[in-house]
Amino acid sequence: MQKEITYDQTTLMKHGFPKIKKLGAVSPYGESSPFVFNDRLYRLELVDTHRPTNGLDPSLPIHAIIRDRETGEILSRFGEGCYYYSLYQENGTVYVIGTKSLPGLLAGDGYRLFESCDLLHWTSRDLLSRPGWRFYNSSLTRGPAGYVLCMESDTIGVPFTCFFATSPDMIHWTYMEDSKGYPLDRYCGGPWMRYSRGYYYLIIVTCLPGARYTNYVCRTKDFETWELGFYNPLLMPDEDDRRISPYMYDISPELLEQIRTGFIASNSDVDLCDWKGKTLISYNVGNQLGFYYMAEAEYDGTLDDFLEAFFA
Repeated sequence: MQKEITYDQTTLMKHGFPKIKKLGAVSPYGESSPFVFNDRLYRLELVDTHRPTNGLDPSLPIHAIIRDRETGEILSRFGEGCYYYSLYQENGTVYVIGTKSLPGLLAGDGYRLFESCDLLHWTSRDLLSRPGWRFYNSSLTRGPAGYVLCMESDTIGVPFTCFFATSPDMIHWTYMEDSKGYPLDRYCGGPWMRYSRGYYYLIIVTCLPGARYTNYVCRTKDFETWELGFYNPLLMPDEDDRRISPYMYDISPELLEQIRTGFIASNSDVDLCDWKGKTLISYNVGNQLGFYYMAEAEYDGTLDDFLEAFFA
């Protein structure tokens, strides 16, 4: 049985809530991952061509793009046949994981891995599959014992739940016991996971009363005992989400009007990276009912420090 640790009557707030500054809307597309490659900042973005406010050709397949954050240039398009892309880097190689879409679904029973050393040319292969399951978002990290893949699913537990698989080489995978899915008793989604300073940190979307959505930071050493960050939630919807960043591209007049007046009830699906001594945070803004866009925020400190700050 998993154990979950949170604050108690002895807990002190030694440093207070991490200060996060919202920077504004940056993309009309789906989930986004910021990352640094050759000292430049880029974004992986999910492009859903069926979304009417984008002004995109609906006959085109859903795909991923790599965008230069400074110039807006799109370097490459790839990942057709997948949805819910996530990104991992190691030794000069960028890895993008896409959920293979089953007919009529955005979800799938497996993941495909795309690899590039220049952001222009991509090779791909199947990463893993589990017939009969439905997977959504994913996140990959590497710890002392090898790679750990976090997989969002609605097959077991409360939709949605995170399940985990391990690998020594990103080729041969072993699923952790389903009983180690986290959390099995309540909604979570849009996971982001990183190994840092002895812990596996997991940021997940949680649903609050009244259909409000935000992110919680938690961590574990063994996938059995989980600690909840003292300073949750990470982000909450507010009027700062309506700002337009100078790094916004491909915005339509329809979406600009939606950002100005639309009902915002969700800050979700975060992704993070280090950038010039700060933590850059990409997150989804919207209402979980079809209205969404991507925005950025920042924390004045490194990513490792940011994650640890939720438990100090």
